[in-house]
Amino acid sequence: MSYQYVEFDGASLPLFNHSQEHATMPAEATLLDSIGGGVYDWMGTERRRGRKQIISLTGVYFGEETLFSDDGTEDGSGDTLIWGDARESILASTSGLMGKRGRRGQLWRKRLNDDALEWKTARLLQVSWPRKWEDHAILAEMSCRFETAMDGWRAETETERTKALASDGFGYNWIVEVDTELTIDDAVITIAYGSGTLTAAYIYCPDLGVDIELTGLSVTSGSLIIDCGAQTVRNSAGTDIYSYFDLGTEHTARGWCPLPGGNHQFNAKVVGGTATATIAFYSQTA
Repeated sequence: MSYQYVEFDGASLPLFNHSQEHATMPAEATLLDSIGGGVYDWMGTERRRGRKQIISLTGVYFGEETLFSDDGTEDGSGDTLIWGDARESILASTSGLMGKRGRRGQLWRKRLNDDALEWKTARLLQVSWPRKWEDHAILAEMSCRFETAMDGWRAETETERTKALASDGFGYNWIVEVDTELTIDDAVITIAYGSGTLTAAYIYCPDLGVDIELTGLSVTSGSLIIDCGAQTVRNSAGTDIYSYFDLGTEHTARGWCPLPGGNHQFNAKVVGGTATATIAFYSQTA
């Protein structure tokens, strides 16, 4: 599968005559020395996720004149006018990228077989621009270095799976379909108020070892938002409600709600009223 880095935080990257590093994020070593002189793998059969990565690329911005016809036609019947020259084109491209140095934003890559876009949150660490006289006002060869803590590349759009929950009744047979290459550990679970007074909410998935509980509530509006990546629990007003949150006795998953690829049966319940449960996530690839 071929990819191309195309944009960072709204700034187009240099793509003419480009050279880009597309290695996957490295996993750190898990072998430790044992007292007996051997080694053991402290992660066992669990997948070791990456923690940080440097992404580098080099490419060229090419300055071009922008032309248009004074009568708005493309058949040559009007007079051709110069709208922008090569120097202005180069300046707009280079200053746009240079202004992002040190900033944190979305680094986008394009999958070349179908033009699908994917992103990681990254920080632009360095921009290198060696000047050569023969390139003056025509070409700008630039190199960039980014750093990221994201293991997988996220899909352009978020996927949502929802389930309507009746008062005091379990929402069985909530099949959550997850199309992903890497296990997702930053899903967001939302319990949106429907009616009554919600005093508790439960999310179960025995196959994944997920047992999430919210108790002691008194909710008559808004939503409860469980961010499994940031590990925060807030209401829709942004108020922290972590004190009502707990991982139940049947919770065995690493993290709060890891989602590997496949179809997973969740059970959900609210007490005291009705609600709608939503699991939102971005599919991920290496």
